[in-house]
Amino acid sequence: MVQYLIRLDDLCPTNNLKKWERFFNLFDLYDIKPIIAVIPNNHDPKLSVCGQFNPYYWPLVRHLQKKGYIIGMHGFEHLYQNNNSGLFRINGRSEFAGLPLYVQEQKVKAAVAIFNREGVRTPLFIAPAHTFDYNTLKALGKHSEVLIISDGLLHSPYIRLGFGWVPVQLSEVCLKTKHTWTFNYHPETCTDEAFEKLEQFIAKNYPHFVSLSQLTFRDYSWKDYIKEYYLIYRRVILDFLKKQVYRFRYAKPARV
Repeated sequence: MVQYLIRLDDLCPTNNLKKWERFFNLFDLYDIKPIIAVIPNNHDPKLSVCGQFNPYYWPLVRHLQKKGYIIGMHGFEHLYQNNNSGLFRINGRSEFAGLPLYVQEQKVKAAVAIFNREGVRTPLFIAPAHTFDYNTLKALGKHSEVLIISDGLLHSPYIRLGFGWVPVQLSEVCLKTKHTWTFNYHPETCTDEAFEKLEQFIAKNYPHFVSLSQLTFRDYSWKDYIKEYYLIYRRVILDFLKKQVYRFRYAKPARV
């Protein structure tokens, strides 16, 4: 049996709402309940110029929650602090990974305070750039009600380190025959072609889309540990080789 979920990243007060509304309308048409990565206090300069400031940002978030959308805590300010690639070594930038525990605790407490003030429940944590570390998990466990981490590389949800984990494996829709797959979209940068592909995919496969409450979590095993680290380091090696090929291909010839 195959299950699909969708996650939309980077909801903030300065979104281009037209780009987001086409996703919301599509999901509502097929009664799909996506995961929405909500930034509590955006300071990312790239996201600050996407659209006009929305004074009804938090009412919008509450409206999405009322419809059954799952709201996730997408970091705190979405502002990268260093080049740490975190537990999964996916990106060389992070708002959390590599920072001292007390700093991460401050970030989590500040984010939780904003969500509480606005009456928004956040059962998930979604790290900007997929980068976080064990201190992030400690801070979440101590200062939030987060139960699930929306990240990972395996093929099914699992329980590890006191949290449920829902792996996020694909940036666009892709037909699968088994396991649980999360498609991760960024409405601000999603092309028309990618959105049309999503529309067609959902029209054909909407019965296989599930909500968070329908997932079954299993215990994380030593086999999962080996598989996950194999996937991590295979990607690291492939990325390294691609960079070397690129440098060789476009290297300027030495002057004689």
